[in-house]
Amino acid sequence: MNTGTRATADQLHTGLIDLLVARGTVTSPQVEAALRAVPRHSFVPDSPLETAYAPDDAVVTKRDADGVALSSASAPGVVAAMLEQLDVRPGMRILEIGAGTGYNAALLATLTGPTGHVVTVDIDADVVAGARDALAATGFTHVETLTADGAQGHAPGAPYDRIIVTAGAWDLPPAWWQQLAPAGRLVVPLRITGGTSRAIAFDRENDHLTSRSMITCGFLAMRGIDARDEPVLTLATGVNLLLNEGGTAAAEPMSDALTQPSTRTRSGVTVRSGQPFQDLDLWLATTSPGFCRIIAAPDAVTSDLVTPAFRWGGAALTNSTDSFAYLTIRPAEPENANTSDGRPTFELGVRAHGPDSDALTQVLLDQIRRWDDEHRDSIPRIDAHLKPAQPVAGTIIDKPHSVLAVTW
Repeated sequence: MNTGTRATADQLHTGLIDLLVARGTVTSPQVEAALRAVPRHSFVPDSPLETAYAPDDAVVTKRDADGVALSSASAPGVVAAMLEQLDVRPGMRILEIGAGTGYNAALLATLTGPTGHVVTVDIDADVVAGARDALAATGFTHVETLTADGAQGHAPGAPYDRIIVTAGAWDLPPAWWQQLAPAGRLVVPLRITGGTSRAIAFDRENDHLTSRSMITCGFLAMRGIDARDEPVLTLATGVNLLLNEGGTAAAEPMSDALTQPSTRTRSGVTVRSGQPFQDLDLWLATTSPGFCRIIAAPDAVTSDLVTPAFRWGGAALTNSTDSFAYLTIRPAEPENANTSDGRPTFELGVRAHGPDSDALTQVLLDQIRRWDDEHRDSIPRIDAHLKPAQPVAGTIIDKPHSVLAVTW
């Protein structure tokens, strides 16, 4: 790297961390110091510097023969947020599930210092080799980099003070419970139900895990023995319903519903620009039968074929036969818009398709309004129990190895 390129890389690196601090993503001095110490571009050498230091962009580093992404470097903003959740201290033993490019392992090694130890595992030998080379080239030869199925962890290095998973997990395999220290913390992007995911920081409390924080995120799904396929129903080009595991729906009638005129209904529930409401989808996912997610390509949105609340999709309900409804958002009517601070106001609503539109719309409206009345400002808690143990309260979500209880 020549002098000019190195100067540009340094400027972009500094600018990225400054931005993450200003946003409030980075809140601790130790995470800030680690991010400043480890240059991300060294772990994505084939990407332009601007891409390497883009705060919200993941970099795909491996695809299969069909072009499907198999491995990536997570967006720096997500990396930083999950490191804050993990709360690494010097001297800790860390297990990372998903080696990626090695960047996160380098940050973990910086945080845990010379008296700690970091083990990173990945199911893909090519990914492991690349991560090992990048770590060696940047001076992190002490990181233990291994090829293994992440669902099995790495028992020889246990117990671990911290376990961090950097792939979308459907469940919490027994090995993670067995290898986590009694006072340990697990941070995992967990697919809770109906395509709804959160990166959750779980603390061990005696015989179960209790969430301490959660952030909205998206990760490539885990591969290996604990991989799960979530059913996808294609309604039209660029429009899919992501059903809950084991969920079914009638493809042809549901596709036909999309070709018919839809109903659009305002809820009266408003949100201000910049005001988070991401826990609404978790509320809907854990309270509404038939919950699913609508996934939309940009062309489907710009053509008004579908208009989900977020540009990529969002919360939806289906009657499993011939109708579906989903969450929308649009500028609020003047009488509902409080613009005293200059921030625009938006109103949540429902768009529905099919003969059962009215009923699904009412269910979704009722739950949106209940969330607004009772839970807008509450923080959901998720307790996880390893089977055969069973929780006694909350909305119960059954997984192959564990049982989740969601309470508000």
